[in-house]
Amino acid sequence: EKEMEKRLEDVKIEEVLTEESRSLVVVDVEDSLSNVFAQLQRQSTVVAVVRDATTQKWIGFIDVIDILTTLLSATSATPPIASSRPNGAAGSDWTNGATPAVDEDEDLLRVTCTSGDAANRSKRNPFLKVKSSDSLLLAIKSFVQNDAHYLPVFNEESKLLAVIEGWTVLAYIHENLPAPARNRNVMAFGNFEPLATIKASTPTIDAFHILVEKNLSAAAVVDDNEGLLLDNLSALDSRSLSFHDSTWAVLSAPLIEFLRESVENVGSIVDTPSRRKLLDTYMRSNCVCSEPNARWTDLAAAIVEDEVHRVYIAEKGNRPAGYVDINLMLGALLQ
Repeated sequence: EKEMEKRLEDVKIEEVLTEESRSLVVVDVEDSLSNVFAQLQRQSTVVAVVRDATTQKWIGFIDVIDILTTLLSATSATPPIASSRPNGAAGSDWTNGATPAVDEDEDLLRVTCTSGDAANRSKRNPFLKVKSSDSLLLAIKSFVQNDAHYLPVFNEESKLLAVIEGWTVLAYIHENLPAPARNRNVMAFGNFEPLATIKASTPTIDAFHILVEKNLSAAAVVDDNEGLLLDNLSALDSRSLSFHDSTWAVLSAPLIEFLRESVENVGSIVDTPSRRKLLDTYMRSNCVCSEPNARWTDLAAAIVEDEVHRVYIAEKGNRPAGYVDINLMLGALLQ
């Protein structure tokens, strides 16, 4: 793949940036999570960049799942989250270790949680800086070697310009560069280790907690009895939520009901072109499946055209045997 690496070296990150990647949500460590969530919804994105205005330092990323699970943890019996300010500086209501009290009839959004609390709690999104003048090859190596899903892009004056996703990079490669000379079979680079799965009957909020606790970007949703693949859960599925009186009732519903109700809002219903015969799809699902003989170019087309971040490799009977995600796709270009 030396030829492909040379092409990637010649492309600068600034050439890949889209209008969407330049649409930033930047919040302070002491901003309330309800305000952060509202900003994410207004800009139709799932990730925010957290900055400490006092120290002028970048803290990291948080996404909608981090927000939801932090809010719910604040009302549980778990230990309170430490102050996001150094040495318990003013601004955090949890400085003295007191978990905020919540009336049973009160909206959980009134719990005092900050973006700094969520960033401290979650380690799912490492914060790895790149420059707009860096090569696309460097960006890909940053994604792959650190299992990152977002990269903050700065200019030479250290100003934040954009946040770029691995999906955006893969889409650029698929649409603008020649196919790799070695069009590898999915069995050569897919992940076939024991797959993270969540049963369809699991309460939705518990499913989101699992993603955070296990540092997962996504998990396969399977039926309770035979472990058949039904759907996929990721941070993207939380975009259909809004903070209102019924939010918490929705989160207590079985996961499969939440996914079936939210899929139209999320916009990830898969409509696989007939020419892509190797790929199978499920109606009203965020899930895309691949047969074991699919090639890199088949998978790239499915991920980009269907706007998904993961493709499952299914055994007979639709049991998930493995998967390919964005970073595995990018990593296959370097091997």
